[in-house]
Amino acid sequence: MILNNPFPFSTSYKTHILIGAILGTLLGFILIVLEPFNINNFNHIYKEVLFMGFGFIKFTNYVLAHFVENYFYNNKNTWTWWNEIIFLILSSVSAAVFGYFYLDIVFERQPLSLLRLLLFFIYIVLPILPLIIFPKLVLRYVFTKNSRGNSLSQEIVSKNERMPLEKITLHGNNAKDELTIYRKQLLYVKSIDNYVMIFYKDEQIKSVMLRSKLSDIVVQAPFLIQAHRSYLVNSEYSFKIVGNSQKASLTSNDFEEVIPIARSYYKTMRSLFN
Repeated sequence: MILNNPFPFSTSYKTHILIGAILGTLLGFILIVLEPFNINNFNHIYKEVLFMGFGFIKFTNYVLAHFVENYFYNNKNTWTWWNEIIFLILSSVSAAVFGYFYLDIVFERQPLSLLRLLLFFIYIVLPILPLIIFPKLVLRYVFTKNSRGNSLSQEIVSKNERMPLEKITLHGNNAKDELTIYRKQLLYVKSIDNYVMIFYKDEQIKSVMLRSKLSDIVVQAPFLIQAHRSYLVNSEYSFKIVGNSQKASLTSNDFEEVIPIARSYYKTMRSLFN
């Protein structure tokens, strides 16, 4: 299922502070320039500053939401499209709640009301929820995908120090399909039709075939990194890069197979194995 596929995730607060700042500035710009929801009827000498307050709430809420998602990511050590969708919805809803508080206290200057909050969600938040979520999704995908390669090697070193002898068990779709090895033994995984071939080092290079997909394997072993649509490689193994961004591949003295690198993954591979 596509929603179980990995989604690029970055733990870097610098990256997410930048994303939050862009989202907050964008919201403030829309409110000041486009003046939706008849807010042009609001008259105040500092109304532009007050409108930017919504942007500040958006920024603060996003940074706090990233703190929470970091906690779950560090526990699960993986982030899928399901996780991303849940984060986008919950963070957008929480931002809307804080926005309502700001609206009633600053603009309407009246006591908070559960009924008004429900009406606010029904008539304002729900109709524009896709417009709220879409730019956040695009920014997170673009920024985290680009920053992932830069921070990945540092994350791997840290995890490798904590778990040098960790064992993993990879399961296939069939009940008896499984392989248990040390994570440092795993070299790479190759997709072959409806199967995957797992290559690992145990005095000599060995391989096991499981009925599975790469997307299922990477969920079970998140330290594996996509190098090509048909290959996952162990980010903790010392591969050597041959070629350039136009046509590159991974090689090793331990085995003969040459693993192609897709252009979209070249920067990540370069940051790991250069």
